[in-house]
Amino acid sequence: MLPSHLPDIEQNLPEIRTLASSGFVIAINVGWGGPELILSEFPTAWREEYEEKNYFMTDPVFYWTLMKLGWKRWSEIGFPDPMNIAQKAKAHGLEFGVVFSMRVNGRRSFMSAARTEREFKTAEIEKLQNYFESWMTFLRNRPDLSIGELQILRCINDGYGRAEIAAKLG
Repeated sequence: MLPSHLPDIEQNLPEIRTLASSGFVIAINVGWGGPELILSEFPTAWREEYEEKNYFMTDPVFYWTLMKLGWKRWSEIGFPDPMNIAQKAKAHGLEFGVVFSMRVNGRRSFMSAARTEREFKTAEIEKLQNYFESWMTFLRNRPDLSIGELQILRCINDGYGRAEIAAKLG
């Protein structure tokens, strides 16, 4: 599901896709039942393998998002990798990466981005971090509305009437 209620995400995606040429994942408000919103553009084969084999249980990058705040290059994480997930990810073009983690209103959110050709430069990391932090600032300051309520407000803002909103949102 595209987290379309995040400000400027549609405008940011082309640059994020360029910087993270092998893909990325954005997970917002992660809880025991999973994230409230998720957008993953990692290769489909990798996503399927990752989910099927429950790699998240021992993935050092995912573990880092649960334990730390801020950002870190994948190569600098240093947590154990007992299932050799980093090597398996390389087979899917996910060799170099950076991960961001923040806690907003008691819930974790993270973004992880990857590429094959080289480590992310500091300026590139700063661009990605600015996007991520702007979304987290929005979440910190948003009213306590459900996703459905936010979708309805977006439709009203876009000029839709009741019948159009009902048809659009089902």
